[in-house]
Amino acid sequence: MYKLLSIIYNLINNLHPELQSESLAHLLHIRTYKFTQLPHSLQTIHLSLSLSLSLSRSSPYLYRSRSKKEMATFLFTSESVNEGHPDKLCDQVSDAILDACLEQDPESKVACETCTKTNMVMVFGEITTKAKVDYEKIVRKTCKEIGFISPEVGLDADNCKVLVNIEQQSPDIAQGVHGHLSKKPEEIGAGDQGHMFGYATDETPELMPLTHVLATKLGAKLTEVRKNKTCSWLRPDGKTQVTVEYKNDNGAMVPIRVHTVLISTQHDETVTNDQIAKDLKEHVIKPVIPSKYLDEKPSFI
Repeated sequence: MYKLLSIIYNLINNLHPELQSESLAHLLHIRTYKFTQLPHSLQTIHLSLSLSLSLSRSSPYLYRSRSKKEMATFLFTSESVNEGHPDKLCDQVSDAILDACLEQDPESKVACETCTKTNMVMVFGEITTKAKVDYEKIVRKTCKEIGFISPEVGLDADNCKVLVNIEQQSPDIAQGVHGHLSKKPEEIGAGDQGHMFGYATDETPELMPLTHVLATKLGAKLTEVRKNKTCSWLRPDGKTQVTVEYKNDNGAMVPIRVHTVLISTQHDETVTNDQIAKDLKEHVIKPVIPSKYLDEKPSFI
């Protein structure tokens, strides 16, 4: 174990010569003392976590040789998929079926799944409702509104294969989750469980991370210029990804610049790569990304 500590000590000292040897030695001495009580199999893991945590808290040592004008920065990336992306297409079909059920019967119980492949859409799951819903019609309508109107784009809404396998909610689940009109709230079970987390940030007026906002807006603009024929060569499927460089300003994560913009989109076979790049920069990227975040360095892919 001591040999491992010595290796890490030398490695970090080489990477960061500005670290004072006595400070790091003191750090490693304390860490050694702490995990002598751990099983051998856990010592290496604990060392890694503890050392990483301690070094992150010792940022004045890590960055002491930097000038006052130079600050620690890092990159963060978010992506967004277009309405024609298979993931988003499936979401919209399931949402449309749920909306149709609730519109007629607010007490509907809907667990609808959707999957898709070239020229095929399948909906399946468990739905208990008094509503009279034409599932196939909803599938075709949703696909057409997105822009899947011919085999050339991967899906022809009017002629694609639609498979429907919807059954009533299982008695076991129904017994646990029904009865909100006759049972106490604490007596009603959950049909599913999930853990979600999130946060707000003052980076943008939307109170969302800048990377997420820009990726989402780029995707929306991509759909807009496709549907209004500004870029008539575009097809429905697509994905956007934005990487932003941030600085740590006394604990506040402040966006400095857009580092990379990646747009992956379905397109006609006749359009050239040069035309794609030119149109996307002019009609999608520039209208969306504020000029203050663009410099001479960003990569457009």
